[in-house]
Amino acid sequence: MPKVGFIGAGNVACSMGRYFSDGGIPISGYHSLSKESVDYAATFTGSTGYFSKEKLVENSDIVFIATPDDAILSVWESIKEQNIDGKIIAMFSGSLSSDLFSGIEKTGASGASVHPMFAFSDKNSDYQKLNTVRLTLEGDDMAIQALKQIFERLGNVVTVIDKSSKKAYHAAAAIASNLMIGLYDLSLNVLCECGFERESAIELVKPLVKNNVKAMLETGCVNALSGPVERADIEVVKSHLNTLSGDDREIYRLLSKRLVEISQEKYPDRDYEKFRELLENK
Repeated sequence: MPKVGFIGAGNVACSMGRYFSDGGIPISGYHSLSKESVDYAATFTGSTGYFSKEKLVENSDIVFIATPDDAILSVWESIKEQNIDGKIIAMFSGSLSSDLFSGIEKTGASGASVHPMFAFSDKNSDYQKLNTVRLTLEGDDMAIQALKQIFERLGNVVTVIDKSSKKAYHAAAAIASNLMIGLYDLSLNVLCECGFERESAIELVKPLVKNNVKAMLETGCVNALSGPVERADIEVVKSHLNTLSGDDREIYRLLSKRLVEISQEKYPDRDYEKFRELLENK
């Protein structure tokens, strides 16, 4: 079984290291600029803290770069000067592809980019949830096969994607995660403009949000859709557009355009042409 080392000791590195360790994957240890973080990660995973990045790489068969995206390139530039022949160099990134590992073919190493579809927030407990997480991989064949074998052994579903799709893939993840939070916040702000206290607004929409997300995940977008667009109630949508302004109105308009197409799929014989005309008017 290959030994796994981590450059970086934040939430992702700690969680993944503990997940691997508990699953029987040997961990060589951690290197980071923060000694405190390294000590914590090493203790948390029962591995070793390395003052020297070079020594960590030397003692690892697989090296995960688990730093912020803007630091990954500089880490790669520093370790590719070592003897990394036969090693796997991987990064945890949703948006960066393995193309970042320029010149890796000359080193004899194999590179990959790994992305767990999971929002890491707590280094002390996230590892307990990782067995249900789906991951994507892209990169060199040798790296993909080795990493796929590790994650599938731990019970994860792994999808291999093309590196050219990486940025679009990450945009999709951001829409499903971060942008949905933006929409929720927009709803609360509009309610506050109506006179609600924010806590009251949260309690008001909480059942709506929970039930909608549950229905969407269990029955799909078409079956879960409800509301004035789905009912073809154009006067209600007009009133919403007349009430909202600026960015709030534009967000409502563009998302309603999307809902028209979902509604049309749900009701193929219903005429939504007037909706399309209304929502094209900026």
